Amino acid sequence: MTSEQQPRTGLSREIELLWGLKETARRGPKPKLSRAAIVDAAIALADAEGLEAVSMQRVAKELGYTTMSLYRHVDSKEDLLALMSDTAMTRAPLEPRADGDWRAGIEQWYHEGLHQYRKHPWVAYVPQSGPPSGPGGLRWMEAGLRELNASGLDPAESLQILLLLSYTLRDVLRMEHDMALAARRSGIGQQENEESWVQGLREVLDPEEFPAILRTLDEGVFEEDPPGYSGDPGPAGGLDFAIQRTLDGVEAYVRARREGGRG
Repeated sequence: MTSEQQPRTGLSREIELLWGLKETARRGPKPKLSRAAIVDAAIALADAEGLEAVSMQRVAKELGYTTMSLYRHVDSKEDLLALMSDTAMTRAPLEPRADGDWRAGIEQWYHEGLHQYRKHPWVAYVPQSGPPSGPGGLRWMEAGLRELNASGLDPAESLQILLLLSYTLRDVLRMEHDMALAARRSGIGQQENEESWVQGLREVLDPEEFPAILRTLDEGVFEEDPPGYSGDPGPAGGLDFAIQRTLDGVEAYVRARREGGRG
């Protein structure tokens, strides 16, 4: 069996989709409706109303076409979500730093990623079938690996740290968005919600079973700015501290290995 005859796995099919390899050239006038127009309309809808508002029928309505017209360009809603997610991340990350400061490079990478997720918060809710496959996601992966490789980590180690940073950023931004939505739905400010949560816990937690949590509450951790507070609202405001401690660990690990330690 030749390579052309090999059955396509889900990920190889996704690569074909996201790199436009499945699009076939059509003879005659250029059609008014295109895959790019469909994806742009879906992104605009998700930005305005959330991912739950996106359906093939709704996007078709926004564009003024029938639902079947969309299926000539996008096979399924799952394909549409994959295209939306990758397209939303097409803003290129920063170029390599001239000074070679890999830590500063990772910090810039993280803050740019934070900006992208806040611009399109629904991206954090798109199901992931595997590692990045499209040009948008792979450019971000390339930029992160480039900086981590410069730290002295080998490629496998760099990938593990990048996965940790990526999923931490994604999950924290998802939590931040969920908390903001809950506050809006309740009509109570986010800070008031947190204060109510703290008071409620104090009334139900047994000091013998939950001593660490109660100590955290007694220290006022949920009422003060977290260590290394960046000024960002919500849970992401304290993420800089965790990122910095992770990078401290990378530096210590690389230094120990260079000095002949076990790392």
